[in-house]
Amino acid sequence: MKNSKKYSGVVVPMVTPLSTDLNIDLDAVGVLVNHLVEGACHPFVLGTTGESSSISFESKVALVKKTVEVAKGKATVYAGISGNCFQESLDQAKVYADLGVDVLVAHVPYYYPLHQNHILNYFNELASAVTLPLIIYNMPMTTNMSIDLETAEALSKHPNIVGYKESERGEERMAKAIGLWKDREDFAYLLGWAAKSYEGMLLGADGLVPSTGNLTPQLYSTIYQSVLEGNKDTAQKAQEKTDVISKIYQENQIVTNAIPILKTMLAHFNLCSNEVLLPMLKVDKIKEQEVKTQIADLAKDLESLNTI
Repeated sequence: MKNSKKYSGVVVPMVTPLSTDLNIDLDAVGVLVNHLVEGACHPFVLGTTGESSSISFESKVALVKKTVEVAKGKATVYAGISGNCFQESLDQAKVYADLGVDVLVAHVPYYYPLHQNHILNYFNELASAVTLPLIIYNMPMTTNMSIDLETAEALSKHPNIVGYKESERGEERMAKAIGLWKDREDFAYLLGWAAKSYEGMLLGADGLVPSTGNLTPQLYSTIYQSVLEGNKDTAQKAQEKTDVISKIYQENQIVTNAIPILKTMLAHFNLCSNEVLLPMLKVDKIKEQEVKTQIADLAKDLESLNTI
């Protein structure tokens, strides 16, 4: 069985590989994008996990260009245009469209507190002004604002808004949202709560957006495809394995610490360096060794991490 919606499957919020001079490591971008594509996943660049708010426009363009070059024709390329300046988001959208990105993703501007009417108007204006399809991204962890499901439902009627990416926690909210849109052929629900990937798929989610997918894309593809095929046991086993891996960098961590640890895990398998941009801090040598030990306890090689 295959999900018939255009925007579905496993969409990995890709970390941004950096060299020691903190420029984009284009070789590592190629390695990581190929890793995701080979795991049957789609790359989403310039999201929260990609340190998008810390990257210069010039570096963003280099990252997007390389990602499209490697993934085009093999996977759908998602690119974030979130920001506080509306015109800058439009400028990014135009450049990314010219480079060959397939779909844009944006969360709310996060400097000024917004009411739901501001959010509704903002996304309607944004969707009307860009040439590529737009996915709304709800990320209260960083924006400190939540998009009401009623607002998202109203936005789903806009012809250029094609989906909703959810990173807000809450099982009741998740079930309600999936129920709203699972039968809509023109609108996709993408779940960014990795620990609930299996449950979300059972409820009818159209796709998954797991940051741990940077390391283990194949496991999330297994969850996704196994549920569609009715193989719940395989899907559940894959979920359990991803939970153990995710725990290494997420348990008791704020996102500002979790991303550097995730990059350290990726560096262990030569997928990218563990360099990060300010205000984040690269993990110290003691933490780095602790992470490597935890990874070694789980698997001796990357392939064994990606299989069940």
